[in-house]
Amino acid sequence: MSITWIIIISVIAFAVLICFLLAVANFSYERFMTRYKELDQVYIKSNLMPYDFVNVINKKYFSGKLQIVQISAVAGDAYGREKLFLSTSTLSKNSIASFTIIAHEIGHAKQDKEGNKLKRLSFMRKFGRFIGFFMTPLLIVGAVMLFIDNLRTIGYVLLGSAGLIFILALLLKLITISIEKDASQKAIEFLEEILDEIEMKRAKRFLKDARLTYWADFLKIALFWTALSKKTKLFN
Repeated sequence: MSITWIIIISVIAFAVLICFLLAVANFSYERFMTRYKELDQVYIKSNLMPYDFVNVINKKYFSGKLQIVQISAVAGDAYGREKLFLSTSTLSKNSIASFTIIAHEIGHAKQDKEGNKLKRLSFMRKFGRFIGFFMTPLLIVGAVMLFIDNLRTIGYVLLGSAGLIFILALLLKLITISIEKDASQKAIEFLEEILDEIEMKRAKRFLKDARLTYWADFLKIALFWTALSKKTKLFN
């Protein structure tokens, strides 16, 4: 095979890869919401309700210290400082979606109890948001200085600094993905106490779709240069 054909095949393969990654970046959230709406209408065989599930896990693993804060935002469920922020929709249905979401957030609570992963991530995000304000100015000023002979070295330093901020943003996205994966693994342990085999398969697939949205966030930043990915914040 000639070098020309190798180059052509390599370019085509790279283009196909980029298209695939862009599809993941741009459509993962829509896929997650579709799955969420589907499983929100699939009820578990047990008569257990979300509040009861939280109370059982709370007493068993957290000595009843977790608090439930009811919110209105659909799919806005979160965890923070021994508080479970759960939507009215999540708490009102004994659907697979509801229990999976709750178990995942309790997974974060268990992470918080066992170590400082979440606290470190929160600190790094705050630090990232602060230095993130300087990335664009550093890029602009650095690029301008490249055209000035006496200031070219400083220009390279400024551009390098902007690059390091960008790399930090990517690193934090990867750390977030790792933390979300760990929370999902903990969620599976909680769900195995109440779901049957078929329900567990659906819950696990739902957790994977949710985690894919974090990969999408990573790819949106990594592929910004294509101008074809949806925008996202560097440090969110």
